[in-house]
Amino acid sequence: MRRQLIIDAAREVFGQKTFDKASMAEIARTAGIGKSSIYTYFKSQEELYATVAYTDACRFIHELEMQISNQPEDALDLCVDCFLDYYIVQRAQWQMITHLALHGSREMGAVEQLNDIGRQLLDLFDQVFKSLGCRDNSRLMSHTLFSCLSGILISFRNYPGRTEKDRIRHMKRIGDIVSSMALALVDRQRTADSG
Repeated sequence: MRRQLIIDAAREVFGQKTFDKASMAEIARTAGIGKSSIYTYFKSQEELYATVAYTDACRFIHELEMQISNQPEDALDLCVDCFLDYYIVQRAQWQMITHLALHGSREMGAVEQLNDIGRQLLDLFDQVFKSLGCRDNSRLMSHTLFSCLSGILISFRNYPGRTEKDRIRHMKRIGDIVSSMALALVDRQRTADSG
């Protein structure tokens, strides 16, 4: 229970600040415990950061896999919609992922854990593209999809002068365009392969 309390507090703090600006003391205060208690469960701030990011991303990937298995014919649209929906709601986790991408991680164990979850998401995107008939460059397509979805969130999550509802609607519309463009590219590849 205490470990989960620490993880929840860390998620909140890391979602508000970059890794280098957050502190174990602040995480302890947010959790309502002593700083030394954190080290009972986590040997470093990077290990705690990686644990939070990894745990949350695993949950998201599992949810996405379930959705895709229930509606395989809509797999690409589900990837786009679920990614945007999840990270719009899970704002703190999105901030953590963005901070990691911008500021990196020094601890190799943390890097490998986070790289592993990134590979799992890209593997899932690969499966979707292959199921659509993409035979060449499915990994490149997966990287492109991830980059596009990340760009939508970075560019429009806090878009000034719009209501929250308007921002979400705008992000979803762009997501629909990204999905349509990816499908058109896969169709073009399929046509080229068969001709």
